[in-house]
Amino acid sequence: MIRSILYLDENKMYSMSSQIFEGLTEYVLKEVAATREDAEEQKGPVGSGRVMADAMKLTERSVEKRFLHDHSLALFETRLAELDLVQHVDSPVAEGLVISKSFVRASARANFIDAAKITSMLGSFNEIGEALAHVTKYSDIEAARQEIQTIKDSAKDKARLAEFRKLEKKLTDTAEIAKQVGLYQDPKFLKHLALVTEFGFSDQLEIQQRIGERLFSACLKRECLREPEDLIIRKYSRKTEQSLVVLGVVTQSRQATEVIDDQVVPENMSMKEAVTNMVNHIAAIEGSLAGKTSYEVVIDPIAVYVTL
Repeated sequence: MIRSILYLDENKMYSMSSQIFEGLTEYVLKEVAATREDAEEQKGPVGSGRVMADAMKLTERSVEKRFLHDHSLALFETRLAELDLVQHVDSPVAEGLVISKSFVRASARANFIDAAKITSMLGSFNEIGEALAHVTKYSDIEAARQEIQTIKDSAKDKARLAEFRKLEKKLTDTAEIAKQVGLYQDPKFLKHLALVTEFGFSDQLEIQQRIGERLFSACLKRECLREPEDLIIRKYSRKTEQSLVVLGVVTQSRQATEVIDDQVVPENMSMKEAVTNMVNHIAAIEGSLAGKTSYEVVIDPIAVYVTL
């Protein structure tokens, strides 16, 4: 199987590989210029990490390191499959799907949710709307201006001139044009919405996959992307046409949401209790804004790729 890798958390992969291959750690830590080809120079039982170590010839060249990481991912996935630790989800499933394994490999079309981009867009929504309105209506605006100017030049009546000026202002008011097509919102509303988005989602980059009645979501580290997120989205779209594979550790999968009884707050609480109480309130607010849904499976991602 050939993989076109979009995302790879190398540290996480190698940390887990060192445990399932028993003895990979020594090679992972020594990322130095010299190439190491001796598979026996390792910690752990002799020969236990030989297969992985053969792939880990560390050099300074980033291209060779990428080959190393890609081959290591293939070996890592193969080993997980041998140990029967991965649950494959790639077709519509019933709402009651039970995630029974530690790792999940979800394959489906995906959406990229870039909270930082959304917050930035909200901050300049009206300016972008006016710009789009002006660009798309530019020829109509210029034609109206020329026509009105011709009428103004031939009109002697001041009252009619005033009417023409009012009409000109209406036709060239980009904010008003943007409002008519839904590209202009109340500035105060946008400010508050951006604040809520920033608090609830920070600058997260999330990938979501809808498979049947379940939603699989994973927050990606931008530094682990193989290419800048704008370039990836340009290539694959925010709503991808191709199926992407997300491999990771299942962190939240329960469908039923536990109801936590309200705790009794003592009248004379200590500072520690007050801080704890505040944390509980913050958690409740975050949960209402960006908390897990009842049908969602949250994944701690290791790799995202396209199979070719």
